[in-house]
Amino acid sequence: MSAFADATAASGSLLQSWIAGREVVEFDHYPPDDLVDPRSGSQFYYHSHRDGELEHGHLHLFWHASTSGRRRYLRPGRRRWTRTAPTHLFAISLDARGLPVALFTVNRWVTDGHWFDAAATLAQVDRFAMGELEGHAHSCRWLTGFIRLYRPLIAELLAKRDRRVARRADLAHALEDRRLELLSLVPIDWAADLDALVSEAARRGFLRRHPG
Repeated sequence: MSAFADATAASGSLLQSWIAGREVVEFDHYPPDDLVDPRSGSQFYYHSHRDGELEHGHLHLFWHASTSGRRRYLRPGRRRWTRTAPTHLFAISLDARGLPVALFTVNRWVTDGHWFDAAATLAQVDRFAMGELEGHAHSCRWLTGFIRLYRPLIAELLAKRDRRVARRADLAHALEDRRLELLSLVPIDWAADLDALVSEAARRGFLRRHPG
């Protein structure tokens, strides 16, 4: 929560920490070159392209993986990837206030990259971590903590994704089917979940033992 508050204090909102006052153009990435942590192989960007009152835009999260699912290292001075895009993990919908409102997954053709089953993708989610990149330390810290908080729900989200594509007889064809874009979605109430977490910590006496 403190990282969210810090980002809001520094930029006006979590969204503005990435948009930085630019006009939001449909499908453009914010920040323009994405945020990439070469040490962990993690990457994300924000963009907006959906109509609707609930979502202002969403974050796409990636992890740089080889075909075997191992970490692909980024070499200084080289392109971020040479043969294929980073592997898409999942996405986070945010409203106009910058509050997370849903988690969702998309089909492989939407973002390219290797496709892994739920167990392998979740292992990559567990390795996702954003260092405090210059100019974006608060939002990077917030995102890393957010993933840890919602890890059980992310596991459920990925399992639902796999069940959806398993309905198709031909997985390779399903992953390229332009009629199949959104594979799974789970609404969330981030503020309420944080309140519940704080209440549970207080009940267990954690906050009294760790007042900072």
